[in-house]
Amino acid sequence: MEWGAREKLLKPGGDDGYLWHVLLVAAFGHLAPKPFRLIEPNGQRPPYLLGYAHATEEGLHRHVAEFCDPAIASALGVSSLAVKVMPDSFVAGRRLGFELRVRPVVRQTKDGDRNRKREIDVFLQQTRARPDAEKPSRVAVYTDWLAAHLAKGGAALDTMRIIWLRRSAITRRDRERELRVHGEKGGGPDACFGGALTVTDPIAFNALLARGVGRHRAFGFGMLLLKPLPR
Repeated sequence: MEWGAREKLLKPGGDDGYLWHVLLVAAFGHLAPKPFRLIEPNGQRPPYLLGYAHATEEGLHRHVAEFCDPAIASALGVSSLAVKVMPDSFVAGRRLGFELRVRPVVRQTKDGDRNRKREIDVFLQQTRARPDAEKPSRVAVYTDWLAAHLAKGGAALDTMRIIWLRRSAITRRDRERELRVHGEKGGGPDACFGGALTVTDPIAFNALLARGVGRHRAFGFGMLLLKPLPR
C-alpha cells in the first residue's frame, strides 16, 4: 500500500485490483500471473495472493533478479514466492468443487450508440429488459450467466451458491495516465460464487483455468479456484 500511494495508484472508492496488476507486471513482466486473486481470510491469517502463470519458478525468479525494482520485490515479498505445477489436464467427467470471484456483467450500447458501450450487472439488465414481468431471481440469473461461461470453457455447472455479493468500482489509468474509477456510479457487482462443476472438455477446461472467467481478469477477478468435493 505504501508503494501504491507513492506511485499514486490508490483512489478512494476503487478496488485495489489495479494496484496488484501493476505490481505483478512490474515484478514479472510478461510472465505476470493472470488471472489472480487476493485472498483475505477475515483476520484469521494474513492476506495472500494466488495466481495462474505460464512460467516456471526458475523463470519467475530469473526475471525478478534481472529486471525488478528492489522496492517492488520487497512489496510483493518475492523471496517467499511459492510455486506448484498444475495438472496437465482433468479427465472428462471429473467433478470438482470451485470458488470464483467474478464480475457478472454484460456489455451493452450506451444511449443507442454502438460506438459507446457500458457494463451493466446482468441481473439489472434482465430486470430492465422485462419491466412488466415478474422480477427474476438474482441467483437464477447469475447461475445461468456462469453456466454459459463454463460451457464455453469445457465444463458443466452442477450447483452454485452466492458466497458473498457486494459492489466495487474498477480503478485503472486512462489514456492520459490519470487514475480513474470506471463503471456505473457506486460500482458494479463484485461476487464470489461456490459450487460444483463437471469437466466436459479437458483441453477447453485447461484453457479456461489459464484465461479466467468473465471480465477484468487482469484486476483480480475470474480466477477459478478448485477443491475436492466431499465424498
